[in-house]
Amino acid sequence: MNYHDIEFVPENNHYKQLYQQEKQKLLSKIADYESKALISIIVPIYDVENYLRQCLDSIVSQTYQNFECLLINDGSPDSSADICREYVEKDSRFRYFEKENGGLSSARNFGIERSAGAYITFVDSDDWLEHDALDRLYGALKKENADISIGRYNCYDESRCQYLFYDSNPDDSFEVIEGKEIIDREGVEEMRNGNWTVAYLKLFKRELLQDSPFPIGKIAEDTYWTWKMLLRASKVVYLNRCVYWYRIGLSGTLNIWSEKRIYDEIEAREEKLAILASLNYDLTNHILIYKNRLQRVIAKLEEQNMQFTEIYRRMMEKLSLLL
Repeated sequence: MNYHDIEFVPENNHYKQLYQQEKQKLLSKIADYESKALISIIVPIYDVENYLRQCLDSIVSQTYQNFECLLINDGSPDSSADICREYVEKDSRFRYFEKENGGLSSARNFGIERSAGAYITFVDSDDWLEHDALDRLYGALKKENADISIGRYNCYDESRCQYLFYDSNPDDSFEVIEGKEIIDREGVEEMRNGNWTVAYLKLFKRELLQDSPFPIGKIAEDTYWTWKMLLRASKVVYLNRCVYWYRIGLSGTLNIWSEKRIYDEIEAREEKLAILASLNYDLTNHILIYKNRLQRVIAKLEEQNMQFTEIYRRMMEKLSLLL
């Protein structure tokens, strides 16, 4: 149906005036909708039936309407599939896919391959968005013709039923970072918070993600991947506003420590240092972060009485080279 061709004018002058006003409002909304690019929201799903509705409701309520939401069921054993189907039936912008369990990276890659948007963002299925997250990320990115827009996040501690606010003085401002300063700034921001290091709470130009899949089989996938997207970007905008709520304090999540998580993260940071060194970047902050992470890992291993294990020996060896 071509809405612009609709024309039925009541004879009564009063109703004719009301009709014309409503018609203009409708045409204005249609024009606004058509002027905005399609954003693909990729939501990997695994064992999140208790939190999924809050996540999807936050997407439904976005003030930015021109999006598609790809729900990627990564072999979830719970009732998440039924919840997804409910949203697909109610809203044509939601698309549902099922695949064998392959992990977060596999699910994200699966979603990217099937997405149609000019811009892509990621939402973890136990988190949720602020109602104007897409509007803010898209508006800042378009205004500055940037490759990536980055928002801020607050946390909700599930174990304590407590909201944790890190965004103390939010406003509508944003900062523009260009060229080589992007990676330098990433090192500074990682020491302050995790806004720049994670894949979520960002909007990416689609072409930036071409031929750059998330690493399969790695637990610390964001540590491997996000900085490489920042390295490829010519311009980044950084918003002074929370756009994302990150849920912590969940039992049975990957917030726990494991040998694989430790090895994966340290390997990712060593790869980063090697590549940035080859490109003549200032490594001061990046080495400091790497050193601090080693110290934190070692302290955690000591808490678990693992001083006589191979992983402890290797972490101590790496740290000794930096002292």
